[in-house]
Amino acid sequence: MWSRESIKNYAKDFLRKYYWKTFLVCLIVAIIGNSSGNGQVRLSTEYSQNQTINGVRNKIALESNNPVLNFTIRKLGRSPIFYISKGLIIAMIIFFIILLITVGYALEVGKNRFFLRGFKDDVSINNLFSTFNSNEYFGIVKTQFIRGLYNLLWTLLLIIPGIIKAYEYSMVPYILSEEPNLPSDEVISRSRRMTDGHKMDMFVLDLSFLGWYILGLFFFGIGGIFVNPYKEATMARLYNILSGNDSIDDIPILE
Repeated sequence: MWSRESIKNYAKDFLRKYYWKTFLVCLIVAIIGNSSGNGQVRLSTEYSQNQTINGVRNKIALESNNPVLNFTIRKLGRSPIFYISKGLIIAMIIFFIILLITVGYALEVGKNRFFLRGFKDDVSINNLFSTFNSNEYFGIVKTQFIRGLYNLLWTLLLIIPGIIKAYEYSMVPYILSEEPNLPSDEVISRSRRMTDGHKMDMFVLDLSFLGWYILGLFFFGIGGIFVNPYKEATMARLYNILSGNDSIDDIPILE
């Protein structure tokens, strides 16, 4: 049985040598992937009652949940909140969904490929974008779309089953990073088998990073981006353990 301590120690050893490259990859994903791939935009349907603000009552407020983007906008002396007419909101939603499918899905798999290959000392940034090719791209997007649809349907059914299924399908992008042309049903079935009996431990592993992200909020609200490489390396290591690629006792040999 794997332990949180051993997996996180492996990730720390890896990051001691390659932290800044992993940080750059996670930063790119945070800016591009989270802005488009995860549709991180908060909508507010509460209209301002302040009589000093004109012209916003019939509009909807939008705010990116991307801390890097928000921090940059504030540094430029602007507000990260902007207003859009209600008639354009559907077009915006469709736009972000398209970006999610066309960019976010492939980028997520590329990020996981970067970390998995990084464990073998192949830390080329090109690994992040290696999924954008005709041989892999469409299969990856198809499987990721099915995974996202399953997650959505389960979450709409009930919150708790949705969370459980999210962990059940969590290994899909890692499997695709190694075998991008596997049939979708095989990828999803393999992820379910890999996470069987491990979902609660994976949930606790996620919780173990909560303190780091809370601490990151004190650094201009963007400190969490410095924790992302640690979490991503940890989850990639977990995949290697669950997939049988590495044994639990493997120790990284880093010069």
